[in-house]
Order: sequence, then structure tokens, then C-alpha cells
Amino acid sequence: MNLPFYSAADVRSAVSMSEAIEAMKTAFVALSDGSAIVPNRINLPIEDQNALHLSMPAYIKGGKYNTIKLVNIHFDNPGKGLPLINGVILVMDALEGSPLALIEGKSVTALRTGASSGLATDLLANPNAKQAVIIGAGAQAGTQIEAIRCVRNLESVKVLGRSEEKTAAFCEGFDSVVQPGNKLDLKTADIVCTATTGETPLFDLDDVKPGVHINAVGAHKPTARELGTALIQRGKVYIDKLSSSKVEAGDILIPVSEGTYDWSQIKGELGDLVMGKIQGRSSTEDMTIFNSIGNAVQDLVIASMLMEKK
Repeated sequence: MNLPFYSAADVRSAVSMSEAIEAMKTAFVALSDGSAIVPNRINLPIEDQNALHLSMPAYIKGGKYNTIKLVNIHFDNPGKGLPLINGVILVMDALEGSPLALIEGKSVTALRTGASSGLATDLLANPNAKQAVIIGAGAQAGTQIEAIRCVRNLESVKVLGRSEEKTAAFCEGFDSVVQPGNKLDLKTADIVCTATTGETPLFDLDDVKPGVHINAVGAHKPTARELGTALIQRGKVYIDKLSSSKVEAGDILIPVSEGTYDWSQIKGELGDLVMGKIQGRSSTEDMTIFNSIGNAVQDLVIASMLMEKK
């Protein structure tokens, strides 16, 4: 068997960010209306290598394709100048069962994660949002910037990274709107995106202003979080899928385990917001939070678009 392989360049030439954001509506609606069949992903710790393997199958009823994404996350890699995430997506014919193609996984992960934040930002951020802060300076941070700029006309994007040198180099890949920043920039930010591998809160309630919208996409282990408890308590929190969040969303699981938050306080899933079943922002002063751990159906809709365009 000799399957075609689609590279990162193939993915980005076939699917624009604006198209990916639109596709996320399909993904999140399918999650919320029950048409997506997405088991909780298999999480295989590779502790002696400070790594994690994820296996993520997905199918949408009536669809032409089913997919499984296989991902390795090696947390020491960035310090070695290597990619944090490596992976591949296998696409199969849902009707006849035959394997059809392999797709490079990092690019799909970055694209769909950014696009999800783009959709959440479009639905939840104040319409006149002008200033953003991105925490992180890797591939995920890059698509976060691209996505939120698709849905809001931003005048300033400040990037907070671990290394000043790497952050400056990262910002050079964008226009002059994107510049290195510092934690004080959080106080004026209308939109904050967190895309890190950290396991402890990056900031808390006192660091941001009323009305901010936050996309928290980096933490996907029950013991890891990017947001402080007070933020979760104060914010209107939206998630991708309740059942998977209850397994992996440390940003929420940790406050719940402390007895300071309850799952009933979650406002709902992003798909229900797309369908108009739940309310989003009701005031310019609302603090809204999209807490995402990622879902294989997001990969499926991007892979399906690529297959249809090939």
C-alpha cells in the first residue's frame, strides 16, 4: 500500500485560516448535537522521555471520511530546537473502510487550534477589541495570532514568551502590529490567548481588565492549567465538549477538586453557542473564557476539506 502524503505546505495551501474558522462551526455543532462520534482520546504517558502520546479517532455521522490522529508531545524538544508536537493523521473511507491518505499532523493541529480560538473570539470578544496579548511563542501561538486577526481589526498584539531572544525572532515573522510585550500588557488587553506547555497559572484575575476575552488552549492534562482559579470563578466559561473536559481540562478540574468551582457553573459548549442555544456575552464588562483541550473532530473537518480539494 502506497498512501499519498500531504505535507504542512499542502495543508496550508488547501485550507485558509478563514475557511478553517468556518469549518470549526461544523466541528463544534457536531460535538454538541451528537452527530460527532469522538471517544475520549487515549492518553499514553511516556514518562521516561518526558513525553505524551495521544490517539484521537473521529467521525461525523453521514460523512465521507473517518480519521485518527496520532500525536507525540515531547516537552523537552523546544529546548533542543525541535518541534514540541509531531504527528500524523490517517484518513479512511467511511463507506468502504479503505485507507486513503496520510496528512502531516502538526500543521493541522496548529491550524484547527487557532481556528477554534478565532471562532470563539468572533462569538465572545467585544466587537471593538483592539489589543491582544499572546502568551507563548511557538507554532500554536502563531495560528492564534492569525486567527484572532481574521475576526477582529487589532491595532496591537503583544507576545509574551519565555525567552526574549526567541520571542523577538517569533515576532519578526509578522508585521509591525505584533511586538514583544510584558505582563503589564495584560492590563490593557481586550483578548488574551494562552498557548503554552506550562502547568501552573500564567496570570490571575487582578492581571486583566473587565471585559477581556480569553482563549486558553495550551493545557490538556488534568494536573496542568494556564489560568488561575479566580479567573475561572469570575469568567463566563465555554468549553469544546463537557465529557472530555471532565477528564482533561485542568484549568477547570483543579478548581473543582479544590471545592471552589462546580461544573454547573460552565456556561456551555461552543457548539451550542454557534446554534444559539445558549447566551454569550451580554455586557461589555463580561469576562469570557474559551477553555479548550482540543478534539479530534476538529482535525476531521480540516482533513475532510483537504481531501475534497486535493
